[in-house]
Amino acid sequence: MDVRREPLTLASGPYRLPGELWRPPDRAVEKARLALVLCHGSTQKGMRHELIRHLASELARKWPVLTFDLPGFGRAPMLVIRGPGDYLYHEHLLAAARKARELTGLPVVLIGHSMGGRVSLQAAIRGQEEGLVIGVVTLAGLYDLPSDPEAMEALVADFASYVRVRFEVPMEEVARAIAESRPTLRAVEALKVPLLAVEAGREVYGFIRETRYELFRKARCPKTLVLLGRADHKFKDHHDKLVEIISGWLEHRTGVPS
Repeated sequence: MDVRREPLTLASGPYRLPGELWRPPDRAVEKARLALVLCHGSTQKGMRHELIRHLASELARKWPVLTFDLPGFGRAPMLVIRGPGDYLYHEHLLAAARKARELTGLPVVLIGHSMGGRVSLQAAIRGQEEGLVIGVVTLAGLYDLPSDPEAMEALVADFASYVRVRFEVPMEEVARAIAESRPTLRAVEALKVPLLAVEAGREVYGFIRETRYELFRKARCPKTLVLLGRADHKFKDHHDKLVEIISGWLEHRTGVPS
């Protein structure tokens, strides 16, 4: 029997987010020892982004996979920002991880592309304390947010230009709080579970190229870095290679093989 895909609704704070649970074929279900939660990046396609769908369909041959739309993306409701936590998104990924454990009874590995990688790192430091999250995979998603308030405000303004979002507090206030708190750096330094960072050699975003290696050095958890020299930020033409890399790491690094 093929992979089965089931629609679901994820309750997270005031939001009801559309999601899907991809279940392995019957013969693989009993062998699964972990579940995966995929977090998309800054794309209006949300969980329907080509990379996310490919990873979900292929990885679900061995493990249950949950995908969902973050607020403001895909078919999810508009994002309302009342403080920096709303911009950072990690509470929704934690809710998704808890839903995956509820549905499967299994611990979770978070996998995030681009912005989703940064969100996964922040969610993991909460989830690891609950015994919920046992690993993190970032795909062109290991990067530091600006510590300069003006640079951070420019990033938030760019975000607001293409995301369905309403600010109920001044944008500059949100940017300043994030710049001062350095959430990604704090997450990397506090991470205890294994980390796999897959980076693109043809990365187009300067802020990712300039910060990814320093962040990786600061991580004190078991960690692996893979650089795909010919890949771009979206890993175009490298989707199958990502499946191979992630599958191998899951089977040998997390300690809970399929």
